[in-house]
Amino acid sequence: MEKLFLDHPWIIILILLWTLPWKGAALWRAARRGHIGWFLTLIILNTLGILDILYIFVFANWGKGKKEEQERQIEKNPQPGVQVRQSKFSSSSKSRQTIV
Repeated sequence: MEKLFLDHPWIIILILLWTLPWKGAALWRAARRGHIGWFLTLIILNTLGILDILYIFVFANWGKGKKEEQERQIEKNPQPGVQVRQSKFSSSSKSRQTIV
């Protein structure tokens, strides 16, 4: 096996060109969504992009609908004595709510 990589170094380059973009995209998405467990799993395990691709297309969207539904419920039915306002400045492209 070692001889294969020594005789054909372009195989390593192809593996890196395939793996690094998938890993970067998956780690970025996990960090943005606050999935710490997934972030650590993706950074430790190297599965030639298979786990990264699965996370991006399958697991990253789990729970997304539930969070948006909760935000809509807060906007429609605010609790008595709680005032919801939009912040003017945000570190992300999405607007965030501040509960006062």
